[in-house]
Amino acid sequence: MALSISAPTSSPFLPAPRQVHSLARVLHPPSDELPFARFGRLHAVVTELDVVSSFSEIVPDTVVFDDFEKFAPTAATVSSSLLLGIAGLPDTQFKSAIDTALVDGECNTMEKPGDRMSCYLTKALGNVGAELAHQVPGRVSTEIDARLAYDTQGIVQRVHELLQIYNEHDIPSERLLFKIPATWQGIEASRLLESEGTQTHLTFVYSFAQAAAAAQAGASVVQIFVGRIRDWAKNHSGDPEIDEALKKGEDQHKLISGNRASLLCSSAIFNVPGVAFPSTLL
Repeated sequence: MALSISAPTSSPFLPAPRQVHSLARVLHPPSDELPFARFGRLHAVVTELDVVSSFSEIVPDTVVFDDFEKFAPTAATVSSSLLLGIAGLPDTQFKSAIDTALVDGECNTMEKPGDRMSCYLTKALGNVGAELAHQVPGRVSTEIDARLAYDTQGIVQRVHELLQIYNEHDIPSERLLFKIPATWQGIEASRLLESEGTQTHLTFVYSFAQAAAAAQAGASVVQIFVGRIRDWAKNHSGDPEIDEALKKGEDQHKLISGNRASLLCSSAIFNVPGVAFPSTLL
């Protein structure tokens, strides 16, 4: 089960002055803060899901939606990979949302195949995201096409198109985040969108320079892939036991905690008993 883990001081999906997430405190909490203490030490059978749920939020990033009531997610994400998974499922409200996009009159009138496919993708992301917004109380993060990663105006235009689709579904903009690669152009697009009041979620942050630029741009959420940085360090440092990469989020944490952005530290992939489908913990 694919998990992206963080330990929020408050929910990133509910109003708060600032939220800060620290991966290190999840993987190596102080002894007096071990979450197992909340379950009466080892007197009861406890899964990793129980422990993680005691101090974090569960946000499904999955094509299996039957367990929404059981796990009561607070927010959701929608991406091209999610759409691909939905397309392979039996008829559901989410598959219907994709089918509706594929017969959209505006898209069908476009002459260039590339433009037509981009239109279908945008419509499908918005339609599925709107369905998800009706199922969760928090925000829905929508992926921006990675092919636009080096096109500032293209990113801004795509976000505006998605906002229009969400508006047609009566989903207010404050319920939305837009997930943008943290290239220079992506960060600049984030700055422009945030100045308009549109919340952005900058991802693929691997360096302090990226985090600093993202914070200065006013991004609502900055996502640092601590797990991937750690894996790189273990494979290239010559020390298989090295854990220094976990500290790579500390400088960004100090910087961003002085700004209004949230800090989301993503780890690697874990198998967690107690859940039968992939989830992302934000």
